[in-house]
Amino acid sequence: MRPAPGSRPSEPPEPDSIMIEYHPRSGLPPKIYPFEEFNRSRVAEMDPPPPQSPWHPFLTRADFEFAEFTLDASLSRRQSDTLINLIHRLIKGEDTFTFEGFADLQKGWARAANRVAPFKKDIVTVPYAGEDREYVLYTRDLWECILDILRNRQLLLRMEWHAYRLFRYDAPLNEWSSLPKGLTPFTLVLYADKTKLSSFGTAKAYPVVMRCGNLPIGIRNGKGPGGGRIVAWLPIVKEEASEKHKIGFVNLKRAVWHASFKKLFIPIAEYSHVGIWLVCADELSHGLCICVVILSSDYEEQCMMTLVRGVGSWFPCPVCLVPSTELSNFFVEYQRRTGVDAQRLLEEAMAAPNATQREAVLQGWSLRPIQNAFLELGHSDPYAALSFDRLHAFHSGLFGHHLWGEFKKLVDELPGNDALRIIDTQMNKIPRWSGLIHFSEVMGLSFTDGGKYEALSKNILFASHNVLTETASPLGYLLLRTIRAYVEEDMFVGLRLHTEWTLNSGQFAQAAFGHNLKAYKALQMATAEDPDSIKNWNFPKIHTHLHAFDDIREKGVSANLATNPNEAMHHPFKVAYLMITNKRDVAPQILENDHHYYVAGHIRDEIDQMDAYIESEKKRNTEPAQASDEAEDIPDQLGGGHFSLGAKQKPQTIEDLQKSHLDDPAFLNFARRLGRFLTEAYLATQKPLPHGNNVSFTGSDKLTEYRLLRVNFESLEDWRQDTDLLRCNPNFFKQGPRYDSVIVTSLHGEFFARLIIMFTCTVGDTVEPIALIQPYIHPSGVPQTKDVHLGLYRIREEPRKKAEFVSIHSIIRGALLVPDFEDNGHRDYFVHDLVDSDMFLRMKSIGVV
Repeated sequence: MRPAPGSRPSEPPEPDSIMIEYHPRSGLPPKIYPFEEFNRSRVAEMDPPPPQSPWHPFLTRADFEFAEFTLDASLSRRQSDTLINLIHRLIKGEDTFTFEGFADLQKGWARAANRVAPFKKDIVTVPYAGEDREYVLYTRDLWECILDILRNRQLLLRMEWHAYRLFRYDAPLNEWSSLPKGLTPFTLVLYADKTKLSSFGTAKAYPVVMRCGNLPIGIRNGKGPGGGRIVAWLPIVKEEASEKHKIGFVNLKRAVWHASFKKLFIPIAEYSHVGIWLVCADELSHGLCICVVILSSDYEEQCMMTLVRGVGSWFPCPVCLVPSTELSNFFVEYQRRTGVDAQRLLEEAMAAPNATQREAVLQGWSLRPIQNAFLELGHSDPYAALSFDRLHAFHSGLFGHHLWGEFKKLVDELPGNDALRIIDTQMNKIPRWSGLIHFSEVMGLSFTDGGKYEALSKNILFASHNVLTETASPLGYLLLRTIRAYVEEDMFVGLRLHTEWTLNSGQFAQAAFGHNLKAYKALQMATAEDPDSIKNWNFPKIHTHLHAFDDIREKGVSANLATNPNEAMHHPFKVAYLMITNKRDVAPQILENDHHYYVAGHIRDEIDQMDAYIESEKKRNTEPAQASDEAEDIPDQLGGGHFSLGAKQKPQTIEDLQKSHLDDPAFLNFARRLGRFLTEAYLATQKPLPHGNNVSFTGSDKLTEYRLLRVNFESLEDWRQDTDLLRCNPNFFKQGPRYDSVIVTSLHGEFFARLIIMFTCTVGDTVEPIALIQPYIHPSGVPQTKDVHLGLYRIREEPRKKAEFVSIHSIIRGALLVPDFEDNGHRDYFVHDLVDSDMFLRMKSIGVV
């Protein structure tokens, strides 16, 4: 007989049997299995029965598999909610789902592809070195893209057909005067720029984006219908080691670029000269003339668009003829370039008898011997269309690559090793503020994001004014004054609405920047031990902002000119490159994905319009009595639209509140002071006192604390509503206390204060929103010279025992206050006037910065 599987043998085992011998310390005897039974026995011994609900704690298998899918697909919360809602619509039978596989999905996109202008492949042929070179170009039909807009009734109703300037008071209006009679301009905003598709690879994209200048800026710079659209994917001429730095090869790249744009412009070329009449979605006949009015790009691309030779040439500015040696001279105005002059010069050069004479003519304007594609369009001057861009010229350019580098160099030159640490520490101590990037350290970092440089330029003065002092570093102090003037100019350039005052003030800040930079250069020259170490300030981005306010006057606010919305369109390309392409011949794959997004946007817009119409019809057909009943159920808002309170805490008695703040003088005699404040407030506003008696509270009376305040205010920038989110929290997100500051209005004027606690209490039948605040005062005496030079507005904290109550109705908006970081025996703060345009203009209006 055979021994039982796994038993200890009483006789020698059979040949090929398997013995398992355990470690001596286990105390287990060896086991022997017949070979043919070993695997079966092991499975029987080692595999327990599976659980009955392995998807637990998910309620169902489908729930788990859906969660697993969202994880694998990296779906966002919004995407997950959208998919869940779609599934439930199908479960309820509200819709039908017909796709059975990926092939059906692809067929759906193919059927929808022609709803809007698709991409087509073309070949650009350019001669070079005795041969014709061919390059692949992808374009959308530009006229069909325009028709996509004109066929959309919702967009058409929002279009502006006539150029205008919006003034708060009556003022002259400049109209288009050179268009054929009866025609109105259909204006195009074009952007182009190369971008890497991955951080480490060599693949690049070269998209061209078109926007309609007639649409409101919110639609034009948005992502839906009427927003930016990719209309071309330009060829990139590959670098060749044997051709590097050759003028002919450099010109080849420009020739390919303009030949590509010439093909892109073919569908609209005729209409740009003589116009076209057509019936649009509003069923009216419109006479349109296509015009390119804004070219949005960085400096390098501007040189490509205008065929200016750029850095290192005699006249590197694409807009005017400033010599390269005078770029940092802010006080001389040079001749503007025009398309008419450029075309005349090109024709004169090409008619020259030899290359030497041709080059001499072109060098007079630093132009290249190539026909500009824009000059073949009507009513489109590329030199006039070129526009100042804050992102590249200011944030990542003038400040990020130049002023910031000078700042770090001067800090490094200070004696000792404390300056870097102090600036980083003080930067980290600047309180957090919504919309303003917070930095924990900066001196050892560099950035590629222009938005970070913008925030850094606003914060750096507050973190370094006591380090780069006039005594410790005269040159560094002068640089801070220069940076202050730069930031003020940037703030004025970035306003969403302009008046003559803001334009003139912006140009005054521009002049101050020029004067401070001139003084800085002179001091740098006078104190430098090595003249070769002095920075050369004659570079294009020190000059291009001199055209900013002319651009604003001619084309509107800088948001019309910005590259930011177009740069944001690079991200989907990079995601598509990583997620859906095979990394070979990526352009058609990425553009197919982009076209799907374009189609989906149009379909989604029509679905949303349908849903909105159905919903409005339901409301219109609702019985009046029912609608009235619903309206009565809406509670009155405590803040009356001016504010709302959030982060509600449990009600507590005044006695308990005081016990939790025994060491804080601000809470002394809380009940008596609160009653006195409300009594005086009721009398001052002629509000009847409850039962004719003074308002009074006892320790047992309850109040409800709130730790979030949303306060709405009319922005001085554009007279529209803005909102501040203010915190009054002893442990905000477990990161410590956060007590924001505010501007409060009173009978004696406006003042700054810090929130101590916000709460509601009941007086009779009325709920009163109250804040206990710690006020700030203006220090007496003459302002410090440093404060005046650096535009710093100093205020001084009152002792806690002088805390007072205010109605939350009297809070105008929030304010960011930064410690002055000085040991002068006072608790002084600076008002951060650069957090947003409204605060900047408020502080300007009282003449303190």
